[in-house]
Amino acid sequence: MPGVIPPRRRATQAGVSLVETLVALVLGLVMVSVAFNLYMSNRSVFRQIEGMVRLQESASIATALLENDIRHAAGTLCRNNPPTTTLLNTPSPTSWWDYKVHMPPKPYAFWERRDRLGLMGLHGYESINTDPIVGDKRLAGDSISIMSDNMGKVARVTAPATHASSNNGLVGTYTFTVDDGTKFPKGTVAMACDYTRAVLFQVTASDSSTITLNTISPLSPGNCAVTMKRGKLPGQPVAAMEDNYSCYGGQGMNPQFGKMYTFGPGSMVAEHTFHHWYIGRKTNTEDGLSLYRVSMGYNDAGNVKLDAAEEMVQDVTDMQIEYLPGYLYAGYPTEYFYKPANSMDGTPAIMGMDTYTYRSVTAVRIVLTLTSPDKIGLGATGAASAATYTIPINVAIRARMPGVVRR
Repeated sequence: MPGVIPPRRRATQAGVSLVETLVALVLGLVMVSVAFNLYMSNRSVFRQIEGMVRLQESASIATALLENDIRHAAGTLCRNNPPTTTLLNTPSPTSWWDYKVHMPPKPYAFWERRDRLGLMGLHGYESINTDPIVGDKRLAGDSISIMSDNMGKVARVTAPATHASSNNGLVGTYTFTVDDGTKFPKGTVAMACDYTRAVLFQVTASDSSTITLNTISPLSPGNCAVTMKRGKLPGQPVAAMEDNYSCYGGQGMNPQFGKMYTFGPGSMVAEHTFHHWYIGRKTNTEDGLSLYRVSMGYNDAGNVKLDAAEEMVQDVTDMQIEYLPGYLYAGYPTEYFYKPANSMDGTPAIMGMDTYTYRSVTAVRIVLTLTSPDKIGLGATGAASAATYTIPINVAIRARMPGVVRR
């Protein structure tokens, strides 16, 4: 009959059965589940790799910054360990006990010196001791101060210096003729040096061709004198050229021993830099820990102060620092192992030939630990945990290596 569909054709046009639908759904869910698990696994692996790469990149940056600073510690533009006059008006010389308990006074700490041993160049503070530079802003690990006179701005002396003074140099003015003095604005702490000696002072005036220091300008710390070296001592046939000479207690030098020294062409004037490295956190935030650096700066009046801290590298959560002591004047190590900061307190070294002080440190070892801010790794129990990366840094202080004279 017309319009009647044969049974065979009706069978071929029938819909999908319920069993077939359920089987298809189950197979589809299995495939989606496998694909989702594969995606999540790959995403987890990617996050782990990305997190570790970021930690390694941060570690490389931190290493480069710290290595550069430490390598230039205690450096001058002229030669190793020149006899140094410190004209800066500072508190009384830091005592042995001050160094033992790691509490040098500020701002004296910015250019530390120890009587008869010259500028210290660096100073470490263990986590178990108070950090006198930043106090409770340091939240983890050790910290270190690094002082140098060959990392900042430089001017070249082009003619013999001139001076006018009275009272054996305790009052007066000293002027360097330089190629460009505008790089040293009023208040700048600077070091002048040649191959005979060095002097650390505060600039009281400058222009395109001169840099001047005097004992009159009301700067902090200011200068206690304009004499540049130690004069003849009782019983000595000539003036002691190879000796350090500095202000004491902000009351000036002994006039009997003060002696002028003229820096001539070929001498250099360099900016004195102070960097303090520590682990901290941004104020009033819940951010993770970071490696910070604070530097010596100047206010509008030219007085020395600390600048605002700079966040240098994120996710640094620990910094352990040790020091390799050496013979004070030879530069060769006295030990085969590094010592913690609390050991660098002036105690006798091998055979009584030297003392363990920061003045004698020839190399520094730093172990940095970086921790990811997110839980991208797996702990021992399989639970998610933050990833960590540890890197050791060993840096020799260039100015204290035998035979090295320039930056």
